[in-house]
Order: sequence, then C-alpha cells, then structure tokens
Amino acid sequence: MAPSVLLRHFPKLLSPIRLPSVSSARSKFYVREPVHDKPDWLKVGLTLGTSVFMWIYLIKQHNEDVLEYKRRNGLE
Repeated sequence: MAPSVLLRHFPKLLSPIRLPSVSSARSKFYVREPVHDKPDWLKVGLTLGTSVFMWIYLIKQHNEDVLEYKRRNGLE
C-alpha cells in the first residue's frame, strides 16, 4: 500500500468505537431466572453420572499407561 492510502485511513483507525444506543439494542431472547427450589433431576443425574464415568475412565487409562510405560522400560 502506498503511504498516502495509509495516511488517508489512519484517522478512522483512531476514532472511538460507536456503540448502539440502549434503546436500539434489544435482546431477541427472554432470559428468566432459573428455578432453584425445583432442580431438574434428570440433568443433575446425567451430569454427575458423566463426571463419575469420566473420572473412572481417566484413572483406568492412567493405570494402563503406567503399566505400558513400565513394560517398555523394563521396570517390571
């Protein structure tokens, strides 16, 4: 790019960003507070079950990796 082209666009780079006014920025979705007195037990069960499964799988995989490391390096 020629220097004159850069100098022509330079003031635009330094100008402050214009944010839309509050009245023109509307949310398209209605956000409501979650109900804390009635938990969704299906989601709770799936979340905890998945977490337990991942931990068991992680520990199992770690133990297999340690055994493989020992076997390859002649430590057993």
